Amino acid sequence: MDLGADPAALQELLIPSASEHTVLLTNVLCRERRSLNGPWKAIIDPYDTGYVNILGAVNRRGFHRDHKPRSPSDRVEYDFDTSMELTVPGDWNTQDPSLLYYEGTVWLRTTFEGGIEFDRSFLNFGAANHTARAFLDGVHLGTHVGGFGQFAFEVTDLVGPGEHSLVVQVNNRREATRIPAMRSDWWNFGGITRSVDLVSVPGTFLRDAWVTMAPDGSLVGGATVDGTPAHVTLELPDLGVELATTEPNGEGQVDLSLSAAAAATIERWNPGRPLLHQVRWTCGSDVITDEVGFRTVRTEGTQILVNDEPTFLRGISLHAEGPTGGRRARGADDAETLLGWAIELGANFVRLAHYQHDEFMVKEADRRGLLVWTELPVYWGIAFDDEAVLANGLAQADELVIRDRSRASVVLLSVANETLPGDDRLRFLTGLVDRVRSLDATRLTTAALLTLPSADPEVHVTDELGAAIDVVAINQYLGWYYGERDTIAETRFTTAFGKPIIFSELGAGAKHGQHGTADEIWTEEFQAAVYEAQIAMVRGQNECAGLSPWILKDFRTPLRVLPGVQDGYNRKGLVSEEGEPKLAFSILRDFYREIS
Repeated sequence: MDLGADPAALQELLIPSASEHTVLLTNVLCRERRSLNGPWKAIIDPYDTGYVNILGAVNRRGFHRDHKPRSPSDRVEYDFDTSMELTVPGDWNTQDPSLLYYEGTVWLRTTFEGGIEFDRSFLNFGAANHTARAFLDGVHLGTHVGGFGQFAFEVTDLVGPGEHSLVVQVNNRREATRIPAMRSDWWNFGGITRSVDLVSVPGTFLRDAWVTMAPDGSLVGGATVDGTPAHVTLELPDLGVELATTEPNGEGQVDLSLSAAAAATIERWNPGRPLLHQVRWTCGSDVITDEVGFRTVRTEGTQILVNDEPTFLRGISLHAEGPTGGRRARGADDAETLLGWAIELGANFVRLAHYQHDEFMVKEADRRGLLVWTELPVYWGIAFDDEAVLANGLAQADELVIRDRSRASVVLLSVANETLPGDDRLRFLTGLVDRVRSLDATRLTTAALLTLPSADPEVHVTDELGAAIDVVAINQYLGWYYGERDTIAETRFTTAFGKPIIFSELGAGAKHGQHGTADEIWTEEFQAAVYEAQIAMVRGQNECAGLSPWILKDFRTPLRVLPGVQDGYNRKGLVSEEGEPKLAFSILRDFYREIS
């Protein structure tokens, strides 16, 4: 028997390179929806036998079919009903000790009752890391590639009366052709990590609808009509503003605008003073209401201007990790706690690294008056010469930008972190910058550039990517990975581009509760001393428009293995993995209070 299979076909079965049959729905939190969250049944499948048989073809009796034996002699070698349970949303790594560092495939299944009255229905996933295939009653709905973006499948014709089985194959294995790729300084949590909802909409509905304020003070926005072409109306009831569109174009898209003169009386959303206005989009019987703030953001020389006022970004970086338990963050409660800590720190700005975070985070930032940097997971070791990888990067850029175009808090869109210069990299990242700008030209583009050690106190950044982005972000670890602490204050950073600089990362590691002198590494005193020196350096910069030190809280990463100190956590947090503040928290807080 020939057990061979076409290698390319087998590779695509095991590791899909592109999403298929997915839809990006925005404003899901504003729609009628039924949650499918809760306990799901789970089967661990490291060999992917639940989908691919030994001949290298789709396993027709695989896990996605959710088979039950049809007779006493029927051989079915799996059973969801008697398998383990995992909670959705949630990562599998922290729900069972045996899965702590598991990378591979897990099958998750839930059942639900259909038969609801609706015109159209979609299964919406907030995120599933990294690649997900979904099946409803054994029917393949589609595939999504990318661990942090929102996606949906239409199931209108599949959810009639009775019980339905939803099975999702999720794989978080690191691959050289994935984004992110083989190596990252964070843990690549696997699972359906954000909410799953059955969303009901009319026959003709708004797949996406958005409005924001452009740098010139005008309102700009748009919508995509899905279904019979129809006019769209946008209203701001508390302002007495109504905007109507013309007929959608061939792709169902419409544009909305209000001149700067007509929008001049709209009271602005400001960092620290958030003002949200009710907005209402209408398309036939489809009505979406939301709360949206309006503000401008632009650069002028080396300054960042919010509502035409120079604004220094008093920031902090954070991972999408829960306040306690070292798990993937999820939902409104986590967003409220994490951003509450940022407010307590005196921040007016958060860098949501190194991938797209939960929608609850940006909506909470809108309410709190925090400026936000969002980011693509283009990190170390990306295959910049691979066109399929670029295509997936562009798709993830779409998901990052489109979901949050109405969020006043989002002012910076980052296309990468710590990527090494080169021709392929420059072409790849410039392509991402162009895509981001084509989707939303009202916000600033950036990327966190890697600054390597130098004995010269004058650091001049010449990375060619700086010419393509609006704000030059610099990751530097003077006093930690390189450089002497007593020379940090005299260091000066400049660029070849005459653009604002943000120190997107700086800091040092410390284990909470470990004390000693400022010269003893891993102590809170050592970390605090590095922060004091870095703050002195920031005070002396001429082109610095802000900073987002690394990082709000300690987070999981397999790179950090020092026993008794790291134990699988990056210890650069200003608070511990359980939310306990370190000395450096008060150092940075005092600086931010002084300059606010």
